[in-house]
Amino acid sequence: MFSMEQIGKKIINFRKEKNMTQTELADIMNVSFQAVSNWERGNSMPDISKLPQLAELLGCSVDELLNENAGLLQSAIKDELKEYVEKNDIAREELEVAVSVLKPDQVEQIAEGLVKTNEQNLNIFYPFLDNNTLRELAVQKIAKGEEIWDMLAFLDRDSIREFAMQREEQGKTVKEFYPFMQKDDLRELAVQKIAKGEEIWDMLPFLDRGSIREFAMQREEQGKTVKEFYPFMQKDDLRELAVQKIAKGEEIWDMLPFLDRGSIREFAMQREEQGKTVKEFYPFMQKDDLRELAVQKIAKGEEIRDMLPFLDRGSIREFAMQREEQGKTVKEFYPFMQKDDLRELAVQKIAKGEEIRDMLPFLGSDFLRILVMGKE
Repeated sequence: MFSMEQIGKKIINFRKEKNMTQTELADIMNVSFQAVSNWERGNSMPDISKLPQLAELLGCSVDELLNENAGLLQSAIKDELKEYVEKNDIAREELEVAVSVLKPDQVEQIAEGLVKTNEQNLNIFYPFLDNNTLRELAVQKIAKGEEIWDMLAFLDRDSIREFAMQREEQGKTVKEFYPFMQKDDLRELAVQKIAKGEEIWDMLPFLDRGSIREFAMQREEQGKTVKEFYPFMQKDDLRELAVQKIAKGEEIWDMLPFLDRGSIREFAMQREEQGKTVKEFYPFMQKDDLRELAVQKIAKGEEIRDMLPFLDRGSIREFAMQREEQGKTVKEFYPFMQKDDLRELAVQKIAKGEEIRDMLPFLGSDFLRILVMGKE
């Protein structure tokens, strides 16, 4: 098997036999000291054009320097690449090394030879093939019923579009093409799918904003579910859709995780004014918006028990103290109050001669110890 490491060891041995330093070899070869060091460590190969000079300096032949299985590189030096490739089976490891050291036109010669003889290892050369050669190869693969997924990153836009549309017409899966298609080509494909009554959920991560909005609004007008579109829609498009749903008397609970703060606040306040339930909005509202809503509810004499898990500490304390001053029950607030706020409330109750038995499970042990010590 071809090995750059073995070639590196040979360079070291031949150089030492010549009593030559890496720096001296580098100066004569007109390369950097680091280049010679990388050769000898097997990290890279000398330029193919420099191999004859290197072999002469080291007092060996190119055949001696290269492994016996390095016929591909030897043929490149002799300018016989195409003939060699067409007549020989070449290991993948040797091809991978060749790609890293040969010039682009030499790499293309190898690829052209492999097209005729052995396509198994041809994918190594996709990045180096021109558009026409790649397209021709893809056409051959398709004609034989083979997949071309591994070629998509290298094919040109027109070829990708053509092959994708062909597969769609044949009823074959096209999703592997999506990441490589242009936005307008994806839109055209989506329009075709929709016209045939097919879903386009798997296309949404790749479609542009305008197309996603258009298709979502179309589905809404047709009374079809749109929730799969929400994660891919822009905030203002989501708001527009929500407004339409609300105007038709539909609920928008499933949209709340995706709407922006301003829209959530606006829709929550609208529902509150209309006397509709708002509790589904609580987990998605900002703390100051929740406080504002709670103030409105309290002003109307409504309870805010279902809001307590979502309100901030300051608001919970304030509303609890207000209720205490008004002589209203506060026990629903206890599980959500901070220890020091509960202690302050307990002190007020004790000062008024009220019992605090219902507070005991929530007060800290230090405060309970102080109470007990005080009574003793």
